[in-house]
Amino acid sequence: MAQSMAGPQQSTSSFSQGLRRNGILGAFIIVVVALALTKQQFWSIENITNILQQNSVIGIIACGMTFAIIIGGFDLSVGATAAMASVVCAVVMTTSGQFGVPLGVGAAIAAGIMVGAINGALIAYLRINPFVATLGMMTIIRGLVYVSTNATPVFGVPYEFTNLGLGKIYGAPIVTLIFAAIALLLGAVLQLTRFGHHVYATGGNARATSVMGIDPDRLRFLTYVLVSVCAAISGVLLVGQTASGQPQAAMGYELTAIAAVIVGGASLGGGYGRMFGTVIGVLLLGVVSNGLNLFGVSPFWQPVATGVILILAVGLDRTRRD
Repeated sequence: MAQSMAGPQQSTSSFSQGLRRNGILGAFIIVVVALALTKQQFWSIENITNILQQNSVIGIIACGMTFAIIIGGFDLSVGATAAMASVVCAVVMTTSGQFGVPLGVGAAIAAGIMVGAINGALIAYLRINPFVATLGMMTIIRGLVYVSTNATPVFGVPYEFTNLGLGKIYGAPIVTLIFAAIALLLGAVLQLTRFGHHVYATGGNARATSVMGIDPDRLRFLTYVLVSVCAAISGVLLVGQTASGQPQAAMGYELTAIAAVIVGGASLGGGYGRMFGTVIGVLLLGVVSNGLNLFGVSPFWQPVATGVILILAVGLDRTRRD
């Protein structure tokens, strides 16, 4: 009798796990097929390239955000960090002569590391709630960027640098290739390294990991540094796409990145998530937004669609955990 009951329970559990792991891929395929059947221009090379180019920058931020959500937190300052990195990169490039490009990129990454270290220290060591800490940093960074630039874009970036943000290699956008490389690298870190396994363990049960000799505070600190570095890389790519440092850049990127990670199957409670799911989540949100454009829907409705998808994903996550 016990064995007969175990069979259906095990089947239900396997189905639930399969749905959790692959449901987002099925949803993505359904949306793509539906758009392909209803809008012929969806499959055009120009449109596909546009989708990839527009969403790769957010995708890089989402890759870093995956670590923060798995460990049981999130980062609301990533959009502001990307904007700051773009301004720092543009300023250094335009004032450093022939070595401006490498110095500008290095300065942007260093700025990202600094923000991540502050966030990590506030959250891991001072025990400030991630929402409060990163919301405060977002406000501070945006304010400092506006004050330092008078809310004016920084122009004068070397024209050849736009190849990084707008160029292609064999038809594939360079920015998308960078997104793919970062997703593969961080996915491998998450699944194959001790650091990644400890991130999962800490998100699942921080007290248990402490008993095992793992330092959860150090892991949280390093995780927020990683998130901010990804945001800084996105800021550099934004410079490549706009040939300028934009103080208003990346507005709302933090919520889109969080939405992509949650839609991709990660749990807000921590301890679960996959980089593959995050990538599909980014592409799904991008395809939905593109589909609304193709149907002539006002762009003001696009955040509404993202919000609805996010609420549905969080509700599904809550149902699975209950």
